[in-house]
Amino acid sequence: MKNEDLFKYQEEAMTLLTKAYKKQKFAHAYLLDGENGTGITDAAIYMAKQLICKKDNAPCMECDDCKQIDAKTHLNYIYIEPENDTIRKEQIEKLIHDFSMTSLDGTPQVYIIQSADKMNTSASNALLKFLEEPIPNRYAFLTTNNHSRMLDTIVSRCQMIHFKPIPKEYLVEQLKSFGVESDIAYVISYLTTETDVAMKYIEDGKVLNYLTVAKKIIDKDLKNKDPYIEYYRNRQMFIEEKDKTYHRFFLDVLVLIYQELLKKANNMNEKYFVDILNILQPEEIDKEQIINKLGLINLYQERFNYYVNIDLQYASLFSKL
Repeated sequence: MKNEDLFKYQEEAMTLLTKAYKKQKFAHAYLLDGENGTGITDAAIYMAKQLICKKDNAPCMECDDCKQIDAKTHLNYIYIEPENDTIRKEQIEKLIHDFSMTSLDGTPQVYIIQSADKMNTSASNALLKFLEEPIPNRYAFLTTNNHSRMLDTIVSRCQMIHFKPIPKEYLVEQLKSFGVESDIAYVISYLTTETDVAMKYIEDGKVLNYLTVAKKIIDKDLKNKDPYIEYYRNRQMFIEEKDKTYHRFFLDVLVLIYQELLKKANNMNEKYFVDILNILQPEEIDKEQIINKLGLINLYQERFNYYVNIDLQYASLFSKL
């Protein structure tokens, strides 16, 4: 997340951090808590630069210190992240060893532990001992989206700062700036809040396939044709997909299109799926029927939380749609 976006969407959190720095009341350890995509890691890196950068306008983002932090090569900066979804004791022990002596040039020592909730028990206990003996000019930033999985003793030794969820519009605009088509950007925002993850979904190609089928199914429905026909044409794609994330996504797309249709029926300014919505004029839309369809899809979304026969569920849904 760009710095200007950090201060725009996480104004309260960034104000707390920067004011503490300016007033020289910076805590020795911070726990930045927020969902993926809320900027917790970017905020930690920003503050690491603020602490280490020697320029008057710190963080300048252009000096050797700032560039070395970005490259993770600065001698007074350590960035730890999970390896195979786990942070191990050896990683924490290396941190302790590397920071065993004070900085030779008086520069603050800063370490970031991304996804700190993924530390195993040994790593957590090793870090706890390190936190219990705070040293002046050494600062820690732990990031997490699930602080309840962390040791209470670690949490209690950090100043926790909560980061608010980012509006979906932010991700939509980010993706559109990369040339992603508006409808795709919109539906992707219901899968993830992270730009990098969103781009991976797009590159994967499945999202576009499911969006295309969803549009064709609703096109058939709005033209009073059997939507099951379109499902049957793409049946193999559905029954071969084992990741329920995509099935829930597909149902979400159906919901989103019907919701936009409902907006049009209420003469609201619909922004997405215009090619589908143009089939009907507002007065031609049966609002009660659309609401019933939304209720039906929501019912089947619940069913997908359990082990089900995918093909039978879709056949049942489209026979009732």
